[in-house]
Amino acid sequence: MKLLSKPYTQMQYNAFVDECNSDGKLRIERHNGNAYAMYDYEVYQDGEVIDLRNTPEYQALQEETARQERIEEIQAELTELDQKRIRAICEPEGVREDGTTWLEYYNEQVAALRTELNSIQ
Repeated sequence: MKLLSKPYTQMQYNAFVDECNSDGKLRIERHNGNAYAMYDYEVYQDGEVIDLRNTPEYQALQEETARQERIEEIQAELTELDQKRIRAICEPEGVREDGTTWLEYYNEQVAALRTELNSIQ
């Protein structure tokens, strides 16, 4: 958290906002004339800034966010593998060094990703 205490000029406020925007992780809030630059885990409450990182609600939110991000990653990987499997179907003569076809290889990867996806959904 960063604080710009009153009194301050518009030029000082603009410089404060520019500095905080360069970080990209801070949001600006004004309370009682002061300007606060806070992270997503901080809230202004009853005249003070409270860190929520150790609360069960925040931790649950972080876990859900990470789960959703992983689901999106898996879906993107599945889309990429689907494209590779289409090519493998069109070019079936391709055999890997271990004796399996590329289609079999991609199908194994898809099966593993679908298992992981089902376990986190």
